[in-house]
Amino acid sequence: MKRKHIPLREQLAAALSMLLPQEQRDALRAIQARAQAVIGMFELDHNILHAHRGPDRWWNLTPMLKANHREKSKRDTSIAAKVKRLRDKPWSHHKPGEAIKAFRYVTGKRKRPRRRLRGRGFDKSRTRHFDGTVTPRQR
Repeated sequence: MKRKHIPLREQLAAALSMLLPQEQRDALRAIQARAQAVIGMFELDHNILHAHRGPDRWWNLTPMLKANHREKSKRDTSIAAKVKRLRDKPWSHHKPGEAIKAFRYVTGKRKRPRRRLRGRGFDKSRTRHFDGTVTPRQR
């Protein structure tokens, strides 16, 4: 007999149930809870905060129980607010409006522009002496 396709929702519920305490997982299995009920017990938490431009990719998301996630989100909100205040603060050594650019340099979000190499500024076929005189180079 050929196996049926296991829907992705059922696979997700099975994976998430492994994060639950053993007693709670056994109780849900005993009553044969629906996959949607198990999935509904979790929320996805951003490891790199979404406010800090954290991507919505699997490697940046951690499933957490709703109560734990909401408690952590309260702390994350205050962190995000402080970063925003610092980002918008006009720093004394920057022109107004450049605080965001400066923040990007500090955090490494953008690479600094490299300076081009400069030439020596004088003819390389000549030699400059310490007394200031310039003579043709002897080769």
